Amino acid sequence: MEVRNLTEGSEVYTSNAYLCSQLSDDNPNSGDKNNWGILIDTGCDPQILPALKQLEYERRSQPVCQVILTHSHYDHTKILRDIKATWPVTTYAYSAYLNGIDHVIKGGETVQVDGNNFDLIHVPGHSTDSICIYCREEQLLFSGDSPLIIWGTEGTYELPFVKAFEKLVQLPVQTIFPGHGEPIIKDCNRMLDQSLRNLRRSRIL
Repeated sequence: MEVRNLTEGSEVYTSNAYLCSQLSDDNPNSGDKNNWGILIDTGCDPQILPALKQLEYERRSQPVCQVILTHSHYDHTKILRDIKATWPVTTYAYSAYLNGIDHVIKGGETVQVDGNNFDLIHVPGHSTDSICIYCREEQLLFSGDSPLIIWGTEGTYELPFVKAFEKLVQLPVQTIFPGHGEPIIKDCNRMLDQSLRNLRRSRIL
């Protein structure tokens, strides 16, 4: 599976917008209509639209079929309306107040596509509607703005966030793709374990 950050190098403030895709044939010009794409967050830079249209031209198929939003903040969601106006995508989010959402999730659901399972995990902390997305087969964790690196014990956290974090720590993780910044590609589980220890020693409401 290929993960491409469509907002990499953006000149406007935006979240990362990760396109997960996998060609079902080694030839990218095969015209195989089983090609698929899951976009995790849309960001707010309209330049992702020409990037997606270029992929559509190269692959001769719809570049994105599903959109999963990690939470409702504008820097993660602004381009959703444009994407829905361009392609017939299916959308998922925890918040019931976002326009253009087909499936309002509760946490615990799985989006399945072409042998890949994307588990949707409710992690209230950064916002009440925040989720993380975990791809089991590739052991990838898309964390949105959920704070996964807890450096010390001086913070204050709510119990539901701690409980959700305990679930994340149980997952084997090879790479973490955050909502902002570069992917974390080394010692992900060790980092999560240390963060959980710091969380448990912090003030919990």
